[in-house]
Amino acid sequence: MFDIKFFQNCSSLKKRIVNKEFTGDDIDFLVDEFDKLRNNEPHVFNVETSNNCNMRCIMCPRTTSMTREIKNITDEEFESIINQISPHAENDLKVFLNFIEDEYRINNLSRSENAFYFLVSAQCLTLHGFGEPLIDKNIVKRVNLCFERKIPTYFSCVPANININKIVELMENGLSVLKFSIDSLDDVEAKAVRGERNNFTSAYKKLEQILHIKKEKKLQTRIVCTMLDLSTDEQSINKQKRFMELWQGKDVFAYVKSLDNRWYNDLDKNLKNKSHYSTQYCEFPWTSLSIMSNGNVVPCTQDYDAEMTFGNINNESLFSIWNNEQYEVFRRAHISGKFPKGHKCNERCDIKKAYYYLNDH
Repeated sequence: MFDIKFFQNCSSLKKRIVNKEFTGDDIDFLVDEFDKLRNNEPHVFNVETSNNCNMRCIMCPRTTSMTREIKNITDEEFESIINQISPHAENDLKVFLNFIEDEYRINNLSRSENAFYFLVSAQCLTLHGFGEPLIDKNIVKRVNLCFERKIPTYFSCVPANININKIVELMENGLSVLKFSIDSLDDVEAKAVRGERNNFTSAYKKLEQILHIKKEKKLQTRIVCTMLDLSTDEQSINKQKRFMELWQGKDVFAYVKSLDNRWYNDLDKNLKNKSHYSTQYCEFPWTSLSIMSNGNVVPCTQDYDAEMTFGNINNESLFSIWNNEQYEVFRRAHISGKFPKGHKCNERCDIKKAYYYLNDH
């Protein structure tokens, strides 16, 4: 989840920034304005319960670049995190959803990458990072703990890892949203995209079974199926059309997602980022933080090797980390553009930073 109030409250300032109404002389003013709008209480976007994965996805930097130790978060660490998280108030969510509909023309019937971000990611604690949640042996326990604390949860997985009994157990224990990443409609291409363990045929049969069980047991977990937009060629466009047709009439939130991490794997230079961030700038420094499987706190869901670690949950509170000097310097860099040489945000990220829009940049 992220700070929905900041997202709304900075809307008018954001429009002025994107319209290039500011210059380098306004950096101090912008830093102060963002800090006034920022909540001192941190919002946690995601908790990486495990960075263990049995896939070899071609679009994921974990496959070739991650050097972190493989680790599962402990029960004690996870509970400590959950004790520091509060769900959004119901009325705050209503106000936010009205804002999103007015500002982005997105409502509960919308099916797109941005719709998923605003309708699911905004209010759910994401329980994945650079690992496969379904091979975390404690994932059911973690979901249930969040459910008991009234914290909505979501994670994405590869359907090749489906164990029907485990999926049903997750739904019965309160998982809010379960997303399946499907990147092909045949087994050969499925393996080419995510590795030899992947498949489509048997995974689709299991998905149909899950939908049947969900309906029969009247379970409330929202099922999401997504396909990555990996190419602009005619074959891919037709495949995406067939993918969307596949779920018509089914109780599924289906959408095609634009490819992240283009800096890592630019499969087709004609691909376009369809996220709302493509025409705005990164707000993660002010809206949320992420927690890695070893307890390290980073500002971004894409920091696969935890290069930007600002603290560890085993040593200090999330409040202390969120408000420390390192974070303050980091936020200022997003506005001033004065990043250290080699910094991931500035040199290995697709999303524009606020300083990009300063009139004299």
